[in-house]
Amino acid sequence: MAPRRYRLTTRAASAAATRQRVIRAAATEYRESGVATSSLGAIAARAGVSRGTVVHHFGDVGGLLGAVLDDVVVALQVPDAQVLDGARDADDRARRFVDAMVRFYDRTSDWWTVFGSAMDHPVVQAREVAFWELIAGFKAAAIGPAANDRVVSAVIDALTHPATLGTLRSGGLSLDETIAVTGDLVVDLLRRKRLAGP
Repeated sequence: MAPRRYRLTTRAASAAATRQRVIRAAATEYRESGVATSSLGAIAARAGVSRGTVVHHFGDVGGLLGAVLDDVVVALQVPDAQVLDGARDADDRARRFVDAMVRFYDRTSDWWTVFGSAMDHPVVQAREVAFWELIAGFKAAAIGPAANDRVVSAVIDALTHPATLGTLRSGGLSLDETIAVTGDLVVDLLRRKRLAGP
């Protein structure tokens, strides 16, 4: 039995390696050609496998796209409430939230371009919904009850949105200046909300 188990383990490792190679090839193909124009055949050729191997591992274009999106999300380290560990007070939590979001969007700007053109694909739409749910949970942990205020929440979303941050960066602000200015605005907004009360 031991040799059989060894072969199964070896086979599983080989399958995992093939799967990862296809995911990397698809990510590269998406970046170079766009999601809509990338074919399973081109991805298979880039990965050095047959089209059938791609279908075997992922089922179809949507399955592969979902696997690539999941892989990208893990690699890019979506910020979460762990960023807030050790925060001194509400202002510090808000600034940590802004810092994490600005840095996240800065390191992911290429991917927003790649997948932004595929927003009509149901797999991308589903992953986007899941992404924004994660960010909403992070925001709620960072700013507490103010996250339930529709105005405060919408303003923070606008201030930390990739388009706003891109505008600040293209206006000449450095990454650190963008974080500082955005953090000041968010902290000021939250202080005003606390002073105004419920």
